[in-house]
Amino acid sequence: MAVREKIRKGDLLVASKSLLDPNFQQSVVLLCEHRKEGSYGLILNRPLEVPEDALGEYPFIKDHLYQGGPVQPQALQIVHPFGKDVGNAVEVIPGVWVGGDFELMRKQFSMGVLDPGVCRFFLGYSGWGEGQLAAEFEADSWLSVLATRTLVLETPANRMWTDAVRERGKHDPMYSNFPDNPSLN
Repeated sequence: MAVREKIRKGDLLVASKSLLDPNFQQSVVLLCEHRKEGSYGLILNRPLEVPEDALGEYPFIKDHLYQGGPVQPQALQIVHPFGKDVGNAVEVIPGVWVGGDFELMRKQFSMGVLDPGVCRFFLGYSGWGEGQLAAEFEADSWLSVLATRTLVLETPANRMWTDAVRERGKHDPMYSNFPDNPSLN
């Protein structure tokens, strides 16, 4: 991961110590789209506990389900390494894709063709209107770090924020000794 000067699709938005909104405190957001009209991302480190009987045809998402953000909290999305072989997926960074034909993936998960364990599933997403994310950066609410496949798909949620902040510290001395929980300082 490297520090980014400008906000771009594929960045990780890492909540700074000054971001106190409970929806985003200590969050790491994969920026899936960033345009003049607005931005869209998924919070990678907010696991959801859902009873298995509430998952219906999708029991395979139980251990891989996250709250993607406060917008449309019932909308199911997926981040995966499968590429365009699963439909209309969009590559966010090399080796990491969002979306696709979920019904096709569900069938392939059920048949053992694809492994749901290498995916992250999300309910809801994070969205910003025109200029909103830039204003939040100006207010020092976010740090920007270039995402990697390993961090997005393999890093445990409970380590992601700390790992991302420490990665930022490799490039920005101000963050090199940032505490795991800044509210305890």
